Amino acid sequence: MSKDVFKGIADPVRRQIIALLARSPLNINQVHEYFPDISRQAISKHLGVLESCEILKIYKAGRERYGYLHKPAFVALHTWLQPFIQLEEHSLHNDYEVFLKNTDYAPGMPFSHPVMLQAMLSKDANFDGSFYIAVKTTGIFCKPSCSARPKPENVLFYDTKEEAIKNGFRACKICKP
Repeated sequence: MSKDVFKGIADPVRRQIIALLARSPLNINQVHEYFPDISRQAISKHLGVLESCEILKIYKAGRERYGYLHKPAFVALHTWLQPFIQLEEHSLHNDYEVFLKNTDYAPGMPFSHPVMLQAMLSKDANFDGSFYIAVKTTGIFCKPSCSARPKPENVLFYDTKEEAIKNGFRACKICKP
């Protein structure tokens, strides 16, 4: 799959255009009717990007040019996403918002650094109490679900509150771990 497919779907207007074209092929004027705040020229540029990414094809019918979705781009995108979808389907803990493969975690095992980092980034409350996040730059420690947004390179992980306190961190006043 070409990285251009991601370029095509990166813009919200282009995603809306794709959704419109999923219903039926439309010409540029018909597409423009759905976007009264966007110029016809801008819509033409969006359609051009989608065509260059091979997400849509243009065909002529008389004087009109119609855009329609090009199936191979979506098949390629689906193929690329499938391993990640399967990760979620085979997750040990579907309650968690992070992907946990059998090789990453088994009940009773300590969490790996990548799992704890992903739990912190996704603010997953299911991990609260399982471990604590200490922020080196502020000297505080938090729950994984805390609204604070420390940079990943500035964090340490501790299994218990006591361990974080022993290493010189104080409890966060926001999440009160």
